[in-house]
Amino acid sequence: MLINMMEHYVDERLSELLKDYDCCKCEACVEDMKAYALNRLPARYVSTVNGQVFTRIQQELESQPSVDLDIAVIKAIEHVSSSPRH
Repeated sequence: MLINMMEHYVDERLSELLKDYDCCKCEACVEDMKAYALNRLPARYVSTVNGQVFTRIQQELESQPSVDLDIAVIKAIEHVSSSPRH
């Protein structure tokens, strides 16, 4: 089974960052935000539990991917919030 770890990272950061925004948080808007962010970030596929652990550790140790992740998620929130399609 292949897992794109970036989906997990986007889910986590989106949940955290949305707390600071006064915007629509309906399911359609949140899914649009996730899609927007994921389309701007590199996929990080793993196929084993060890791969998941290694990828998570690598993500936490490297600051630039975290910055890129936050930027993509913030842009997604702002983009979808400016013209929600719900």
